[in-house]
Amino acid sequence: MRWIIRIAGFIAVIVVLGLGALVAVPTERVAGLVADRLSAATGRAVTMDGELRPTLFPSLGIRVGDVSIGNPDWVEAGPLLSAERLDVSVEWAPLLRGEIRLDRAEFVAPRITLVRAADGRVSWDFAEGEAPAASVDGAQPGASDRAPGPFLIGFDRAVISGGELLWIDEAAPQTVTVTGLDAVLSLPSGTSRATLEASADLDGRRLEAALAVDGVAPLLAGQVRPTTAALSWDGGQASFEGRLSLTPALDGTFAVDATDLNPLLAIAGAAMPALPQGAGRDRIAAEGQITLTDAGTVHLRDGVVSLDDNELRVALDMQPGEERPTVRGSVSGGVLTVASATAAGAEGSASGGSATGPAGWPSDRIDVSGLFAADAEIALRLGGVRLDTAQLGAVELNAALNDGRVVFEIGRVEAYGGRLAGQFVVNGRSGLSVGGDLILTQVQLAPLLSEFAGYDRLEGTGSASLQFLGVGNDVGTIMSGLEGQGDFAFGAGAITGFDLAGMIRNFDTSFRGEGARTVYDSISANFTIDDGVLRNDDLVLNAPWGGVEGTGRVDLGARSVDYRVIPAVMRNEAGEAGLAVPILVSGPWSGLRFRPDLEYLAEQEFLEQRDRLTAEAEARLAEERERLEQDLRDRASELLGTQTDTGEAGDGAAGALQDRLSEETENVLSRLLGGGDSSSEEASE
Repeated sequence: MRWIIRIAGFIAVIVVLGLGALVAVPTERVAGLVADRLSAATGRAVTMDGELRPTLFPSLGIRVGDVSIGNPDWVEAGPLLSAERLDVSVEWAPLLRGEIRLDRAEFVAPRITLVRAADGRVSWDFAEGEAPAASVDGAQPGASDRAPGPFLIGFDRAVISGGELLWIDEAAPQTVTVTGLDAVLSLPSGTSRATLEASADLDGRRLEAALAVDGVAPLLAGQVRPTTAALSWDGGQASFEGRLSLTPALDGTFAVDATDLNPLLAIAGAAMPALPQGAGRDRIAAEGQITLTDAGTVHLRDGVVSLDDNELRVALDMQPGEERPTVRGSVSGGVLTVASATAAGAEGSASGGSATGPAGWPSDRIDVSGLFAADAEIALRLGGVRLDTAQLGAVELNAALNDGRVVFEIGRVEAYGGRLAGQFVVNGRSGLSVGGDLILTQVQLAPLLSEFAGYDRLEGTGSASLQFLGVGNDVGTIMSGLEGQGDFAFGAGAITGFDLAGMIRNFDTSFRGEGARTVYDSISANFTIDDGVLRNDDLVLNAPWGGVEGTGRVDLGARSVDYRVIPAVMRNEAGEAGLAVPILVSGPWSGLRFRPDLEYLAEQEFLEQRDRLTAEAEARLAEERERLEQDLRDRASELLGTQTDTGEAGDGAAGALQDRLSEETENVLSRLLGGGDSSSEEASE
């Protein structure tokens, strides 16, 4: 607005100087004089290369061709304003009272170039180019120090027709071109209500704008003035009503309602992303009370955001910072209905009744630069979320974003029929990494695994815990280097696509059975993840038909499985174990293969026979050892004249034998040394 008023002032100067010198000075000299005066006043190069034609009646007017006002020296994109022709006329009566009132002003085919430098300078700021005190026409020194007089300027109608606006933002960087610019500006006086109506083509779309300010002079003086603004295009409209100042600052209500935001996003050099139904695909609307303070803080209250048929209540505060702004607030709503963003890509994802997915993980680089746009603390509370595959219940989540690292504290998410809680982290510092510590309780397995792993063969409910960390700039790299650990426990359910018990009973891996299902009562396991490979050695499945033990690996990066399960089929209804045949599960997720592991079966048979023969040999050795020990005891008893109880064993038997030998040794020594009495007594006994 400020530069528009300044240009209007320049127009007035052209009229006064040009027509004032009309009688005495040739038109070429008048054009040069006006250009010099404007150059001195603005510090910009001003040229008038076309013919200058004055008029005296009914209004004092002038027509100038090929007019241009230059940009600062640091701008290379051309002049600030250039026009094929400028037509201006002023009313005689106000002019005689010392006022300048234009009854007609028209720029024909103007080209306006506005530039913002990377360091924040703007090309339409004339403060740096104020004229020096000296005047080219002999005005008294110091005259230029007085406040300029645009506030005495008034006009009923200033027109721009067939114009073009070029906006260059070197900080973004971004370039926006507006063509077919038509505008009408009304400013009866500096203190009265000013209105601007304009229309233009942007990116092939016609935009129409309207602006009204109650008192342009106070606005330019820094005051806050009542303001209304409206913008409409084919596909939407936006409006503001409140108070505005040029500091900048504003306070008022706003409303946006659009079925197509591309014309607005084009101004920012962006495009509308592909959104699912329920997330703003067909309609986005917002309204609320917004405040922008002169300190740069932004506050939104009573905000309502509508995304298709969904409605969210929003309250936000934004504080500027040295590196980035900080946003704090809350978002709440009822039950949101959102279609899957990947529904269009689901066709052709299955073949032959088997679950299929993409050939591999996406390798496109994940852009996380947006994580550094601001710091934020947001609390999200929803009554629920309805998805294509499942219905989520209450959602309680807090998100904290700081220097490119966002932490989601999941207080509660009623997901897939169960509950999710824990923490999820996305870190964009020094590359991308993701990690989490999540707990799932009694969730429905089919929709969960289908959504996150592209696997839809598991039915039932289950609970799980997972701690993980992945590093990489794309999904494939993250999955190939994933680290972590976890466990799971599933309740009663089924594995669809094959009948494991039937395969074993019929010795036929192609056996499907009725419904092609493997029913189970429970499944439990612990696992570790290292370099993108999940390993497990304690899988246990219990089922009415028997049970399964499993061990193996799942390559998350390659999306493949190499796993051995050992099912044991019950022989009868009493639950006696029968045939146990190991099954190898291998291949990509999209086409798993199942076959008996005969090599493992032969190896296990060999090990069982070895263990049986070893046990039999050890039993025979123990029996022979016992027999030999008994023979030794019998012979010792015979020789020594004692009876050793076969029940004695170990230290007891050895002690008895030692005592008897000591006694016999004493008797022999007594006889040798002449102890006759003793000998006789012993002999008589």
